[in-house]
Amino acid sequence: MTRRPLGVVILLALGCAPLPVPAQDRGPNVLEPFRLAADSTPIPRAIPVERPIPRAIPVEKPGASPTEPADPGDITIGPRETGTADQVQLALADTYYGKKAYDMAAPEYERYLGQYPNAAGRATAYFRLGECYRHIGNLNAAKNSYESLLQQFGSGDFIGPAAFRLADLYYQEKQYRDSLVLYRKASVRLKEPAVANAAKFFSARCLEALGQKLEARATYEELVSAPKDNPFYDASRLSLALLLKDSARTADALKQILALAKQTENPELKLEATARAGLWSLEVEPPQTAQADAEFKAALALPGKGYWKEMAQLGQVRILADAGKFQQVIEACEKIGTEVSADVKPELLILLALAQRQTGKTADALATYAEVSKEFPGSVYDKEVQFERLRTLYSANDATLIGEIDKYLAANPEAEKRDEAQLMKAEVLFKKGDYVNVIPIYSTLELSHQLTGNRKAQVLFRLGICHFETKNFEEAIKTFTSFINGYPTHPLMPYALLQRGLSYQSLKDLAGALKDYDTLLKSYPKVSERELALMQQALIQGQEGDNAAMAASFKELVKEFPETAGRAKAEFWIGWGSFEAKDYKAAVPPLEEARKLDAEQFGEKAGIRLLLCSYYLEDKTATAREVERYAKEGKTKVPAEILRWLGKSLYAGNAFESAEKYLEMLTPREEVQPDDFLMLGESQIAIQKFQAAADTLHIYLKDTKLPAARADGLLKLAEAQTGLGALDEAQKSVDEELSLEPEGEWSGLGRIAAGDIQMARRNFEQAAKIFESVAVILDDAEITPRALEKAVDAWREAGRSDEAEKTLNKLKSRYPEYKLKLASHSEH
Repeated sequence: MTRRPLGVVILLALGCAPLPVPAQDRGPNVLEPFRLAADSTPIPRAIPVERPIPRAIPVEKPGASPTEPADPGDITIGPRETGTADQVQLALADTYYGKKAYDMAAPEYERYLGQYPNAAGRATAYFRLGECYRHIGNLNAAKNSYESLLQQFGSGDFIGPAAFRLADLYYQEKQYRDSLVLYRKASVRLKEPAVANAAKFFSARCLEALGQKLEARATYEELVSAPKDNPFYDASRLSLALLLKDSARTADALKQILALAKQTENPELKLEATARAGLWSLEVEPPQTAQADAEFKAALALPGKGYWKEMAQLGQVRILADAGKFQQVIEACEKIGTEVSADVKPELLILLALAQRQTGKTADALATYAEVSKEFPGSVYDKEVQFERLRTLYSANDATLIGEIDKYLAANPEAEKRDEAQLMKAEVLFKKGDYVNVIPIYSTLELSHQLTGNRKAQVLFRLGICHFETKNFEEAIKTFTSFINGYPTHPLMPYALLQRGLSYQSLKDLAGALKDYDTLLKSYPKVSERELALMQQALIQGQEGDNAAMAASFKELVKEFPETAGRAKAEFWIGWGSFEAKDYKAAVPPLEEARKLDAEQFGEKAGIRLLLCSYYLEDKTATAREVERYAKEGKTKVPAEILRWLGKSLYAGNAFESAEKYLEMLTPREEVQPDDFLMLGESQIAIQKFQAAADTLHIYLKDTKLPAARADGLLKLAEAQTGLGALDEAQKSVDEELSLEPEGEWSGLGRIAAGDIQMARRNFEQAAKIFESVAVILDDAEITPRALEKAVDAWREAGRSDEAEKTLNKLKSRYPEYKLKLASHSEH
C-alpha cells in the first residue's frame, strides 16, 4: 500500500485541499514567500557579508487546509429516499459536493439553510457551502458562509476549520489583524496537530506583518519547541533566527541557524543555513573566526551551486582580509575569478581593491574601484568604492584629494562615510596650517559617533583649541565636551576642562563654567590650571550670591597663588552676587567699597547697580542721591523707569518740586510716555509754575486723542491757564473738554473748572450757578459735594447768604459724610 504524505493523510476529507508538502521536502525557495521583511544586513565597510533576502508577505494562500470533523458516509447518486425532508435536502447537497460539483452543491446548501433554520446539520452545511464558494472563486460568499458559522455556533467540530478557512481568505487579502484573530482561534479549536501548528505559524506571520515582532518571535519559539506534527518546523526556526538577527541578538540567531543547518534535510536550505552560520559567526562579539571558516568550508562541500556557495567563498576572502593577509586575498580573488554572479562580484572586487591598496598597488586599486563603478553604477557598491577611492588617494598624498572629497560630499553620502571624508580633508588642511578653513569642516564632526580612538581625541582637542582661539566659544564647548566625555583619562583633561569653563563663562553660562572649574579643582590638586580655575570659581560664586563659598575660594586662591586679583574685584563681585540674588540691601556696602577702591574699573559697574538697589528698595532719598551721582558720572543714562518711579513717588508724597526735577529729566527721553507729561504738568501747577505747566500740557495734548485722557489734560491745562490769568484760553479748554465728555464725571469736572474761571472773573453768582448745576446732572460721592462746596463759597462771595445756606443744607443732607470737609462752613 502506497503511503500518502503526512500532510495529505491528516488533511484529506470531503473536498478539502491537503496541506502542502512540508518545507523541508520542497527546498528553501518555498520558504521565501513567507518572509515578512527584507534582511537588513548593512555593509559596514568594503566587505559585504551577505545579500539581502526578501521576506515579503505571501500573496498565495497559506496552503494548509483543515479537515472536516467527520466523514458523512457513502455518497449516492441522488438523494436518499428515507429520512426527514431536511435530511433529504442535505443529502442532495452532499451528493453534489462529493462529486466536486460545487456550483451545483452551493444552491442546494443555500436552500437547506434557508428552509430549515433549526436543522441539526446547519454547521456542516455552512462549512461546505463556504468550501463550495471558495472552490468556484466566489470568495466573498465563502467568507460570509464561514462567518455565519462562527457567529451562529460557539462550539462544535467545525469552529476550528471555519476559522482557519476564513483566516486564510483574510490573509490573502493582507488583512492581517483580522486574520491573526482567526488563526489564533483555529489553533486552539483544530483537532489535527499539524493544521493547528500551521495556524500558529501563520498567526506568527500576521504578527510580523503587523510589526509585533516580539510576539511573532515567541510564537516561532513555541513552534520550534514542538517538532512533532509540525510541517513548518524548519520555516519556523529560520524565521526565528532572522527575527533574532534583526533585533541585534546575533549570538542567539547564530544558535538557531546552526541548529537549522544541522537538522534540515532540505539540501538548499541546509546550504543557506550553513552559509548564514558562517557569516553570522563573523558578526558576533567577539567574532568566531574559526567557526566561520569551518561553516564556509562545510557550505562549499555541500552539493549544489548558486548564491549561497558564492557567499561562502566571499566569507573566506573576508576572513583573510580581516586577518590582514592581503596578498592571500589577492590570490584568492584571482582563483575565484570574475565569473561570479552580480550579487557577489562587486563585494569581491571591493575586497580585492582593499588588498591592492594595502599592498601598495595604488594604481591597481583605483582601477578595480573604477571597474565596480562602471559595472554597478548608482548601486550601494558604487557609493562604497567612491569612498574607498578617496582613502586610496589620501594614503598616496595625492594632490587632487581635496577636490575629489568636495565632489564626494556634494553627493550627500551616508553619515559614517561623510564624517570620514570630512576628516581626511580636515587633516590635509590642518597639516598645511590652514586653521580657519579647518574649523568649518571639523564643526560638522563634533557630534560624530563614527570617529573613535586616540585619533578622534587628538582631533577634538585641536578643534577645540582652534575654536577657542578664534573666539568661537559655542563650538569650543561642543568640541571639548566630546573630548571630555569620550576620553576622561586623557592627560590633557585639566586643560580641556579649563578651556570649556572659560568658554561657558564667555557665553555667560555660569553654571556650566562653575561645574567645570569644580571638577578640575577636585580632581587635579597640583596642576597650574588651578589658579585661573579658582579665580573664576570665586567670581561666579559671588555672582550667584554664595558669599561663603566665594570667600573660601578667594582665600584658597591667595594661599596657593599670592599674586592673584585684588580686593576691589572681590568686593564688586560679592555685591554683584547679592544684587543678582535680589538681596539689594546686602549688595550696597560691597558695591560702594568697590567703587571707592577702584573707581576707574568699577565706578560705572557698581554705580548702576547701586542706583538699581536703591530703586528696588524703594528708598526715595537714596535713589535720588544715586540718580544725581550717576547722572554726572555714569556712562549711560539713568533708566527711564527709575526716573518715572521717583517722579511718581515724590508726587504722591506732595514733594512736587522734587517730582518736577526728575520728571523733567525723563520728558526729553525717547522712553517718555504721555502720562509723564501729565504728571509733570500737575507737579508744576502744584508749585504754581503755571506757564511751564501750560507748555507741558500742550505737549501732552498734542499726541493724546482718546476722549477721557484728552479731557483730563484739557482740565489740567485750563487750571494752568486760569493760574496765568488767561481766562479766555482757559474757557476754550473747558469748552473743548465739555464737548468731548458732555455727560458723566468728566462733565462734572468740566463744570467745576468753568465755575473756577467765573470765580477768577469775579462773576460769583454766575460761578455759583455753574457749581450747583453739577448737582443737577451728576450724583458722584466725590465730585458733586466738591461742586456744592464751591457753590456755597461762591454764593457767599456774591453776598447771597440765603442761597449759600440753602446750598449748604442741600450738601449736608445729600452727603453727610462730607461734613468734615465743610468744617470751615459749619459755624455759618
